[in-house]
Amino acid sequence: LRAVQRGAIARSALAGALSGLACALAEMWADRHLPGQLVAYWALVGGVTVVAAAIEIGFIYWDTLRSVHELARVAGLELFGADRKTNDEALVDALARAALELPNPADLNVRVNPHREAQKWRLVLASLMYKAKIGVTNFLLKLVIRRLLSRAALRAWLPLVAVPVTALWNGVISYLVLREARIRALGPSAILELVNVVFEGAPQLSAAGRLSAVRAVASAIVRTQDLHPNLVRLLSAVGERTGGLGVEELDDVGLFLAALKTLEPRELRVTLQVLAVACIVDGKLTSRERALWREALQAAKRDVDFRGLEKLRLSFVRGDGLADDVLRAF
Repeated sequence: LRAVQRGAIARSALAGALSGLACALAEMWADRHLPGQLVAYWALVGGVTVVAAAIEIGFIYWDTLRSVHELARVAGLELFGADRKTNDEALVDALARAALELPNPADLNVRVNPHREAQKWRLVLASLMYKAKIGVTNFLLKLVIRRLLSRAALRAWLPLVAVPVTALWNGVISYLVLREARIRALGPSAILELVNVVFEGAPQLSAAGRLSAVRAVASAIVRTQDLHPNLVRLLSAVGERTGGLGVEELDDVGLFLAALKTLEPRELRVTLQVLAVACIVDGKLTSRERALWREALQAAKRDVDFRGLEKLRLSFVRGDGLADDVLRAF
């Protein structure tokens, strides 16, 4: 998975460098051959910039989608079924959203095509804003270099600053996108494994214990304010192990915390382990998730400790196979 991620980042950075180089060479040629001819100057520089940016962004979107599909394949996920007639729609949607940097849907029951949800003008606007960020960085860096350099011969090469700047921006953005896609690709197998760890050898849960385990995931969703696909899958997996989601209100964090005080120790252990998985399965441990963990431990009259939770998160993100043992130690 990391090899696929590194390859996509390298190609994205290379595409940015080539796009920046094309724009820089056009600007340098125009400076030399079209001095004072503003219309011709900007027609050339602007035209090359637009064409180069369009090719660059189109390639990055295509390559990112292709790389995300490769992540799924390497992770052993069959996105479209052996006969390409059946597919895991939730997983396909989640990976496509990660690749296209689109938000998660706001409703558990709504299956939304990422392209239809994001209007075309919004995708274009997002691309222009991304290029604008690069442009601002280029401008500021050129300004600093102009202050430092005094020789005209060196200043003539300033347009080439765009090459490393664009490559760096693309590399950073691709890292963030592919990291999220890798976490989503890890999700199905990791959630199955970790839920098995929680419930293997667990006692027969009472109705209150089953409800508490499901509410642990629901509370994490409320605190993150996001239907991350891994959390949605975890909610479904825990619901299956506890006999369904039932009809009770699930997303009241206050009810969840209050019920922790009444659980038997073995049921409390199951609930807190489920909560630990819910807090880290999106690959992050935000301040709101940390607050939920703290409040749950305080309600359960346990010592507040984040070391185990952070260790579990790192093991999950790395995919190093140690998450099972870390979770059993809770």
